[in-house]
Amino acid sequence: MKSIFNERYRRLVGWMIAERKFKKVTQLELSRRLGHPNSTYISKIEQFERRMDILEFVNICDSIGIDPHVGLSILVENPAQI
Repeated sequence: MKSIFNERYRRLVGWMIAERKFKKVTQLELSRRLGHPNSTYISKIEQFERRMDILEFVNICDSIGIDPHVGLSILVENPAQI
């Protein structure tokens, strides 16, 4: 099973989306902060068309201004049944 279909991964991305919106950061703004010219990079991650690796996750969290440890705790404290 690809990780983009994994429930834990989907919860993690859902948390990131909610935090991004709470901080009022658009996909375009976040992409530009990360050095990408358009919002496609973030959009593909949020639509589960592209999987992010751990370094991308940390960079995205830093760019939004959120603690990646909180996101990782979602994976650790709420494991899904496999």
